[in-house]
Amino acid sequence: MSRIGMATFTNFVEKYRMNSTEDCTYLVRCSLMNELFSQEFADTHHEGLESEDNVKYQWEDEFMVHRVVRVERMDSGTYNLSGIHPQNGEFTYPIPSMQLIHMHHANGDYTSLAFSRKLVKSMVEEQENGQPCLLVELHDHEPFINPISGVYIANSEIPLELKNA
Repeated sequence: MSRIGMATFTNFVEKYRMNSTEDCTYLVRCSLMNELFSQEFADTHHEGLESEDNVKYQWEDEFMVHRVVRVERMDSGTYNLSGIHPQNGEFTYPIPSMQLIHMHHANGDYTSLAFSRKLVKSMVEEQENGQPCLLVELHDHEPFINPISGVYIANSEIPLELKNA
């Protein structure tokens, strides 16, 4: 795997799409860090690898976004959490201070990923076997909700109206 910057990564996605007869498929991997993980212990006792008693991630969530032609990243934006409440009907609540990733498709639609900024430990763009990947590590010190794939909202940022609904 090679690590590349966001501007270079966006160019990679666009070049991949232009030079390929296939649609660009984007891998997204979100991992919840285990804050008790010790790299020092791993280095000393397990050749730098995690072990049964020293696990780096509590869980990993992986999914694909297909037909990506352009990636747009905003370090601070508002995500509109929308849904249907069983008793109150449709709702939309703006969630500020989110890191947003918009993966644009050739037909003009886009797929949005959203992360509370306080949850993100790292966000790295890489290539795996020539495929663009977004790897996100989340801190485990703040409870959060994951209402849909690719959306992680800190509990402290959920609107009170929605909590009380």
